[in-house]
Amino acid sequence: MINIAVVDDELEACNTLKSSLDLFKNKINEEFNIEIFNDPQIFLMHFDSQYNLIFLDIEMDKINGIECGKAIRKIDKSVIIIFVSNAAKYAIQGYEVEALDYIVKPINNEVFFLKMERALKRIAKRKDANIVIKTKDGAQNLQISHIKYLEVEGHYCIYHTYFGEFKIYQTLSNEIKKLPSSQFAKCNRNCVVNLRYVECVKDDAVIIDKEKLYISRPQKKKFLEYLYKYIEGNI
Repeated sequence: MINIAVVDDELEACNTLKSSLDLFKNKINEEFNIEIFNDPQIFLMHFDSQYNLIFLDIEMDKINGIECGKAIRKIDKSVIIIFVSNAAKYAIQGYEVEALDYIVKPINNEVFFLKMERALKRIAKRKDANIVIKTKDGAQNLQISHIKYLEVEGHYCIYHTYFGEFKIYQTLSNEIKKLPSSQFAKCNRNCVVNLRYVECVKDDAVIIDKEKLYISRPQKKKFLEYLYKYIEGNI
């Protein structure tokens, strides 16, 4: 099941997009759960990382698509966003919120299907999974998407997650084996980063939620290669 939100203050445009999604769904024999929001403010009130894909109209009255996208990114840094607009001139603004793609109205289904295929490939690679770690208090179940990074502290490995820190008596090399190599990369010998949380790389540091993590010189080239491939959806 793919959870999709369509956010557009024009009802006709929403219905047109839904029709294209229904055609594509039948073509690939996949189940879509599609929710339509004509008010971006109401959408943001209900948004809690429950969607795999969000279509955002850029030219909306109450909140434009770019501002809505920025609000989404404060809650979910990895949900796939595709912008929709009457004019291609806004496409470049999609980079501000790391949008995957851009669709110009009226929708051309042939082009739309190609963009959806790209989106579904990205979704498949980011489907959530869980791991279990053994802490001093017992077993802890973690969603991989909630892990920001791991680091070594003495004989302990610390999981820095969206909901706090978890310290376990284990080596980093053993814990890395539990994680998807397409999503995690070493920035130095004692730290492994979840690429979905990377905000930017500046000088010799990677920024995650405004926190700077050191990138060692031997590791930097390889780390950047993994990051670029992850952003482009090639791994």
